[in-house]
Amino acid sequence: MAPRKSPKQRRTIQFKVYLTEAEKLKIITSVKQEKYNSISDFARERLLKERLSKRISVSADYIRIFKTMDYNLTKIGTNLNQVAHKLNAYNTYMLTEEDLQTFKACFEHLKNCYALLGQHLRKIN
Repeated sequence: MAPRKSPKQRRTIQFKVYLTEAEKLKIITSVKQEKYNSISDFARERLLKERLSKRISVSADYIRIFKTMDYNLTKIGTNLNQVAHKLNAYNTYMLTEEDLQTFKACFEHLKNCYALLGQHLRKIN
């Protein structure tokens, strides 16, 4: 059982809003997605509380690009770990032409990733 509220805390005022059927369905969907107990709780949270973060919706293309970038960054990390392992395993190991090409390829991947990130971050801001 919920604790009793003081007279100042009791909600006695009703606020009526007219909606289209589509608007109502959208609100009900949001209430369920965000796991609120009621539409009233959802409305109070959304209208009265200051939110520190924003919810951003992005397109499927945007998600695909970021997944590709994540994959590329993982590949770069793997390559760098392999080079670091060789350098640490053998004190006399010298960088070969293949190692230099790997570093150059990593650098190019990083440049491409940063360029794409910059383009998409401008869209968000």
